[in-house]
Amino acid sequence: MPVSPYLSLARAADYCDELTALRAELRCILQHPAIVPARRQAAERLMCQCSDPGRLRHWLALAVAECGRWEELVLAAEGS
Repeated sequence: MPVSPYLSLARAADYCDELTALRAELRCILQHPAIVPARRQAAERLMCQCSDPGRLRHWLALAVAECGRWEELVLAAEGS
C-alpha cells in the first residue's frame, strides 16, 4: 500500500498545532506572580527555539509545580 504524502503533511500540521498549544499554555502559566519577568523573558526565548513537544510538556509541568508551591507558601503565610 503506497504512503500518501498527505498523511505526513497531516502529521506535520498536528505536530505544529501541538507545539503552538504547548507554547500558549506555557505563556499563560508564566504570567503567574511566582514567575518574575526576567525568567518569563528567558523562558519565552527558550520556548521559541524548542521544537520538542516532550521538553515543552516537561517545562510546563515544572512551571505548574513551581506556581503551586508558591501558592502554598503564600497561603501558609496568610494563615499564620
